[in-house]
Amino acid sequence: MYKSIAVTNKKSIMKKIGFFLAVIMAWNICNAQSPVGKWKKLSHVSTYEGQKFDSQQALLKQRPCAEKIIWEINADASFRLNAANSGCDERYKKIQQKMYSETKWKLEGNKFMVSATNFVVGQTYLISFAGNKMTWVGTEGQGTIVYQKL
Repeated sequence: MYKSIAVTNKKSIMKKIGFFLAVIMAWNICNAQSPVGKWKKLSHVSTYEGQKFDSQQALLKQRPCAEKIIWEINADASFRLNAANSGCDERYKKIQQKMYSETKWKLEGNKFMVSATNFVVGQTYLISFAGNKMTWVGTEGQGTIVYQKL
């Protein structure tokens, strides 16, 4: 009699543990970080002739207004540069926004791809998150880009 109670308790405990693990796994999947949102570009470090170069910092020296440019990664797969409230001159805003007017993105595992040609041609990055920062590491020598979530 005691043996059947012990077996029943073990089965019950195993079911509870299994349910608890399933809940934890589902919670992790639902809370996986997504690139969707509004982002500020912090840096874009590339290597040129053996030297590291941060093109974002160079841009900010020439156009401080670019600090207020927002990068929008939208749920509809569009990837847009929004310079509307940057304070940059109208010609610059128009040119920059047009460059990204057709850009799409997709995520496959940790590979983040952007393309303005429906992925006939594009760029691929390995994406990672740490707190409110998103980092893209180019798979084809494009350097490393770091964004901060707004």
